[in-house]
Amino acid sequence: MFSHFNTQVFISALKANQNLVTFLSTTFALMLTLLLQGTIQGNLKPTYFLYAFLVCIAFAIWTSIDQKFRQSQNAEAR
Repeated sequence: MFSHFNTQVFISALKANQNLVTFLSTTFALMLTLLLQGTIQGNLKPTYFLYAFLVCIAFAIWTSIDQKFRQSQNAEAR
């Protein structure tokens, strides 16, 4: 099934885009934690997932802006 999947290309793509890896893993961990906690307590609501996803998007935007700001600061310092 996965005989045509080139793991080296996949790993290289992940190394090239660290912010995407961080965003996806954080989003996955947050959703999983929310699912487990909601299942245990019995108060799982779809709006909680929407709020968590919006927070993840906000952090991704913040990271993107911060990275661009740091790059421009480094360019000015040279």
